[in-house]
Amino acid sequence: MKTEDCKTVSPLFSDAYDRKLSLIERLRIRLHLYTCGACLNYVSNLKFMHEVFHAQEEMCENEKIQAALSPESKERIKNTLKAAK
Repeated sequence: MKTEDCKTVSPLFSDAYDRKLSLIERLRIRLHLYTCGACLNYVSNLKFMHEVFHAQEEMCENEKIQAALSPESKERIKNTLKAAK
């Protein structure tokens, strides 16, 4: 495939994580990946990153890790923002 095909198909790779792709879009991806090793590698990396971030998110939820600011930190931020106006 030509590089132009990569440019038109590659946005669909990440779109697939955000929405359900149409049948035509899924077919375009499959056909393109069948002939393009670079995009196949790119999709593999995207999948890996998605899995890592998802696992990290689950771990944080399971351990109930919550990033909370102390009242003192909130006050300092508030004062800094007021001074910047």
